[in-house]
Amino acid sequence: MVPDWFRQVVGSGLQRLYALSLYNAPGEIRLTAEVWAEALWAERVWIEERDAKRLTIAFQFLLTHEKRWPAPRHLMEALPAVPELVKLPPPPMTPEQRSKARDFIASLRASFKRP
Repeated sequence: MVPDWFRQVVGSGLQRLYALSLYNAPGEIRLTAEVWAEALWAERVWIEERDAKRLTIAFQFLLTHEKRWPAPRHLMEALPAVPELVKLPPPPMTPEQRSKARDFIASLRASFKRP
């Protein structure tokens, strides 16, 4: 089931496109919005906090670049990449790991010493 936030973002974007009277625009925007929402929702996992803005940006791209009525795949192609999550730092080394690392470095140094 497609949630309301997703239907609203897709419907709003399509209404704005419809207002441009692009070539091959559909005759019925409500049914078109429903079909688009269902098609896009089935495509992937959408998260409102992350994706509502991305969808709006993609529709804005279509508004300024399309000369013909787009298909849902055009919106997917215009969708900005998902922002990278902040990565956690690696866990601190245990005393045992630290000791092994020092021993390894010492063995490397010894192998490079001149005779």
